[in-house]
Amino acid sequence: MSTFSYAIKMAIILFPIVSLIFTIPYIIYQYHKYGSINPYRTIIIYSFLLYLMSAYFLVILPLPSIETVSKMTTPSYNLIPFHFISEIFSLSTFSVSDFATYFPTLKNPVVYESIFNVFLTVPFGIYLHYYFEYDFKKTFFYSFCLTLFFELTQLSGLYFIYPRGYRVFDVDDLILNTLGGILGYFIAYIPLKILPTRKKIDEQSKEKAGSVSVLKRGMAFLIDFLIYSVFLASIIYLIYNFISNDFYLCLIILLIWTMIYYVILPNLLNGRTLAMKFFHLQFYSEKSVTCYRILAYYFWLVFIYVILPILTLIIGYFLQKEKIITKNAWEYYIIVTLALTLMIYLIFLLKRIFKIPTINETLSHVKIISKIREN
Repeated sequence: MSTFSYAIKMAIILFPIVSLIFTIPYIIYQYHKYGSINPYRTIIIYSFLLYLMSAYFLVILPLPSIETVSKMTTPSYNLIPFHFISEIFSLSTFSVSDFATYFPTLKNPVVYESIFNVFLTVPFGIYLHYYFEYDFKKTFFYSFCLTLFFELTQLSGLYFIYPRGYRVFDVDDLILNTLGGILGYFIAYIPLKILPTRKKIDEQSKEKAGSVSVLKRGMAFLIDFLIYSVFLASIIYLIYNFISNDFYLCLIILLIWTMIYYVILPNLLNGRTLAMKFFHLQFYSEKSVTCYRILAYYFWLVFIYVILPILTLIIGYFLQKEKIITKNAWEYYIIVTLALTLMIYLIFLLKRIFKIPTINETLSHVKIISKIREN
């Protein structure tokens, strides 16, 4: 039992790290496919991830030393089906006709390890049937594949890190683990009767897809900025190193590429940048979405929330340098400027949350709406 608790504890400890790596792809996929992130779906997916981690760690942990494994002489595999049954009879006093032998037999390691091998994949079968909506054949197939993956992991010595397998490749484990997945398939009929179905979860997601959340907008902005920056950096690198190292030429390229990506391209793509198209977002205006309005949208966005605070600090710096204000006054000036800037950002965020038009939207007469596919 200490081995089991150790493996589960390690899975719980490492789960936040794996979740961080998994989260951004998960968010991108959910927004692209469903247009929103359903909390119930998120609980299911992340609990499934934690289960897979726990099951995997139960298979490979604890890790022995390479020296210990190299000295092993025990068999590395068992290819005799149902060999565990003969072991139960040979290593216990079990008798079908004698009920007094039943409970002591359950304490036999062969018995509880066999039971554990069945229950190891029961959750897998439940998830496949309940959430992924797999039929019996698919559940059977994927349960077998998961079990085979576990067994090959053991047989290969953790993908040949060890000189040989430190656990036995056992055909009985293949049978029992696959049986557990099948058992989970039938148990899944219970949550199917009680919990919301996958279809219901999808319908709830589509209902929320019409709203443009702060996270959805932020992810689209982040992806756009990454595409924009990578392409810009590549162009400037090539020009600076192979054509001309003129700073002003690079600055002109910067301005041209910014106009192309954030203004001209959205106008050609029906009011969408590349990331907005991927996340089913679109610029909208009660009149018409023109290059001028898109340019005004970004100009006021950058001016109010970036340029204006920086410009305020620069003005204060020159006032202090020219000794128009004292050093102490300059320090208070910085504090007040930063406080006002944070307040502006907070107001901007709150407006986004409560879907109130921001200053740049009001001045440009452009806002971002959701444009979800009807299929």
